[in-house]
Amino acid sequence: MFVKQRNSWDTSIKHLVRHNLLDDILTPDQISKIPRSNLSRWKYENDDKYLYSDINNIIKQEINLIKRLNQSSSIKRINENYFRLVDTFHQMISDIKGSKSIIKNHKELVVNSIEAVKDTIPIDNALKVFNISRTTYQTYKSIIIHKCEASYFKWCTKRFPNQLLPKEVLMIKAYLSHIDYMHWSKASIYLRAVRNNNLHCCISTFYKYCRLLGFTNLKNYSKFNNHEPLRTSRPNEVWCADVTIFKTNDGVKHYIHILMDHYSRKILGYTIEKSNSGKAIGKLLQDAYLKYKPAQTMLLTDGGCENTNSNVTSFLESVSNNTLVHKIAQRDVLFSNSMIEAFNKTFKYEFLYPKTINSGIGLIKIIDEAIPIYNKDRPQWSLSGNTPSETFSGISIDFSKYKTSFNKQKAIRLVQNKENSCRKCF
Repeated sequence: MFVKQRNSWDTSIKHLVRHNLLDDILTPDQISKIPRSNLSRWKYENDDKYLYSDINNIIKQEINLIKRLNQSSSIKRINENYFRLVDTFHQMISDIKGSKSIIKNHKELVVNSIEAVKDTIPIDNALKVFNISRTTYQTYKSIIIHKCEASYFKWCTKRFPNQLLPKEVLMIKAYLSHIDYMHWSKASIYLRAVRNNNLHCCISTFYKYCRLLGFTNLKNYSKFNNHEPLRTSRPNEVWCADVTIFKTNDGVKHYIHILMDHYSRKILGYTIEKSNSGKAIGKLLQDAYLKYKPAQTMLLTDGGCENTNSNVTSFLESVSNNTLVHKIAQRDVLFSNSMIEAFNKTFKYEFLYPKTINSGIGLIKIIDEAIPIYNKDRPQWSLSGNTPSETFSGISIDFSKYKTSFNKQKAIRLVQNKENSCRKCF
């Protein structure tokens, strides 16, 4: 005799029937398989018939949420349009200088925000808001979350093995903070550190750590498109003369007369007077000519009275074979006397303004100390790492030889960082 097997129904089905939610969860085909008598009986049952039936309230709330979402067929379209607006916004700000740096500088805020919402908003969707890749996000997260005591900036040394060692970062900081270099350009400080064998990295890495350490760059000024500066190819090809004014703390103006070699940027002579002095310029020319005996030299000056006077003219006429020819910038020649004018600015901001100079005697003392430093100790990037005196003498330091030590230090850095035993890196 064949006995039909009775079906057993899940209690949650009964709950759905009692609350008229069955149509929202099951398909019509699934509902048709439930006997009508069962549906009728379950519909009029009380919730308290089943122990702990109040748990079903949670299910009811979730179903209501699903129901509301399903009723709004535009939810998906709204999300898509939202991210379309985000993409449009990023296209608009992509040309704004520094927009990406803002995100980078606030990476901790970005990471914390994404981590806080990742349970409801997928990480990839959240990253679209900030327009950063998953790799960049993981890098930010490693820096923020995985603090490593073996690193100066607490970066995981295993994830970032090529970072500078703490002692290297401290060396950069020491040079940037040194009282003798704090008003030098960053390129000159870098060259000084490398030439002292205290630093072994490329200049781009040096600039990166300057920024990380909070040493901001000086303001850059762009040149006009039609600017054609004077080019020289050897020492003593062109000499530049100029006068710059400096006021000491006692209110007295002092006129610093300077003679410079254009090619090497070396200061050939200087003197301090109480006013513009043609006699002073003439004396600087005479001393430099007797000392260096140039074969053929152009003297480039502006049209000031200190440069165009009987003292200068008589000396130039006394020089045999016209070996020293005077040209006025932007009158006799198209180019300006910008080289020595740039030196005047650099010299004041790096060597004079940082000092407390109360009188002319103090000014003479400081300039007597500063000029040898500028000529012999302060290397310049525009001179391929040389000092002005080295370039004037024809000595080339071949800065590329220092790159060998860069590679050696890089290998040491990788080994030491990877061998770090910080537990947070695992």
